[in-house]
Amino acid sequence: MLGDIAEIEEFVVRFEGRGPGTDAERRAARYLAGRLEQLGRAAEIEPAWVWPNYALAHVANAVLAILASVVAVASGAVGTALAAIALLSALGDLSGRFYLLRRLTGRRATQTVVSREEDPRPGTLILVAHYDAPRTGAVFGRPSERGAALASLLRRPIGPFDTYTLSLAAVLIVCALRAAGAAGLALSIAQFVATAVLIVSVPLFADIALSGVVPGASDNASGVATVLRLVERYGGALDHFRIWALFPGASEGLQLGMRAWLQRHRDELDPTRTVFLNVDAVGAGTVRYLTREGFLVTRRAHPQLVQLCDLLAEEDADEGRYGARRLASRSASDATAAAAARFPAISISCRGALDRAPNSHLATDTPQQLDEAALERAFGFCSELIELIDERIGPELEPAPSLRDAAG
Repeated sequence: MLGDIAEIEEFVVRFEGRGPGTDAERRAARYLAGRLEQLGRAAEIEPAWVWPNYALAHVANAVLAILASVVAVASGAVGTALAAIALLSALGDLSGRFYLLRRLTGRRATQTVVSREEDPRPGTLILVAHYDAPRTGAVFGRPSERGAALASLLRRPIGPFDTYTLSLAAVLIVCALRAAGAAGLALSIAQFVATAVLIVSVPLFADIALSGVVPGASDNASGVATVLRLVERYGGALDHFRIWALFPGASEGLQLGMRAWLQRHRDELDPTRTVFLNVDAVGAGTVRYLTREGFLVTRRAHPQLVQLCDLLAEEDADEGRYGARRLASRSASDATAAAAARFPAISISCRGALDRAPNSHLATDTPQQLDEAALERAFGFCSELIELIDERIGPELEPAPSLRDAAG
């Protein structure tokens, strides 16, 4: 059973360098299909073509915006056009709705592993965990810690792309003002600051694009382990929900595998009878259930799922088994993609101090850094949540749908 740290270590070592679109990712997909078959379940591997190098795409966006800023001094109209392309490319990329400059970065194949239960139960509960691992980079070290500290001080989440996106927008505004004939010291200062931020962002994004893939023991071999344990425990055992397992690839390319799978199968699923439960980075810390997620526009977890998590957290307040509480995030997960497709979804994670996932995107994300107690917390919380979903929501599925289209 992959819930054991030794088994996670085997997965991490066997599929070292399983970045999005790599051969190691492809081999890991085959392995997971085999693990599901060992549990007596049918499993399929669905390929998809994606552009996984998001960091290189944002290098291109930033460089184009810097060029726009320079050109705008002589021609505001040309600068405005270039800045608009850069911002549009970034917004489409971070929202996952479309890709412009990312299409120049090279296409790769990824795989999603899916295991379905075909039975007459009215509901479908899809347990999700991506199995690819991220690249590291200097920005994920001390800068990430300081950003988390600032977010804690401000009591509001700070997204990893916030400053970069705002700078792209500022350059576009400045270029448009110059095209309209505006000038002055204030405009020049604003242009200088926004351009300087983008100049700094170029080597940071380039560093990510050129850095190696981390072991990914917590992010997200731990999630894979937990989902396999949950599937083994609850497959065929619920009264009202059939259990599906979904392991998307290329999540570290910004949810590419999940988005591709949803695009292909969205029309086959009833959003009033389908729930997505995503498990992501549960290798250390205490339980967090994500109430909002998203790089640009945050997506709310389904309120009924949040209420069930609240109930579990309240019931556990005295015992302290899970340390569970709400968390809003300006990052994104595969649950964000499901919510964007109008499905009820929620993500479960484990976090340490300052609500950071320990060792995230770092070479130190190794099996030796995993906390077996955290794995058990995540498994226990998800188990109780699954039972509550079946108990509280399931009976309502028989006479009429219980889950309405979630607001974005």
